[in-house]
Amino acid sequence: MIVHFTSGTTEFLRQLKAKDKAKIWVFEGAEGALAYTEEPNAAKFTAPRTYEQVTGTGSLPDEGYIAINNIPVTDEGRPIFEDVFKRRAGKIDQTPGFKALRVLRPQEGNTYLVLTAWESKQHFEDWKKSEAFQHAHKKDADQPKKPPFSGGPAYVTTYQIDNE
Repeated sequence: MIVHFTSGTTEFLRQLKAKDKAKIWVFEGAEGALAYTEEPNAAKFTAPRTYEQVTGTGSLPDEGYIAINNIPVTDEGRPIFEDVFKRRAGKIDQTPGFKALRVLRPQEGNTYLVLTAWESKQHFEDWKKSEAFQHAHKKDADQPKKPPFSGGPAYVTTYQIDNE
């Protein structure tokens, strides 16, 4: 599946969403607002950032909390990175408050997105403190500090789903 993002003000993205027949989510965060669609075309996005879904589970809700882990990956590390997430698929599904996961491969650039949707920010924070999270993110003693696929430091952006 191909997905698209675009940026703008919340008001502009709401207008874009209202004019289009495609299913569009608007995410609001400290870094600004994003519009997201899983429709086959880029809706009316004039400057879309396009990704291909590597793996995913669940359905994106119309309200809730979104966390996007932005992970730069080297060209030679792409198969390793994708394999790691394909093997993890489904392991987060039973976490309280979890709604959806999308692992997204960029069509341009090297930064993958791991998007998770939650009922609330508190559900996301609780998951980060959980044993399941610690297990999924633990490093073996013989593993290098930096994953072999790393193309630079990762960072997380967070949003509320705008449901106006």
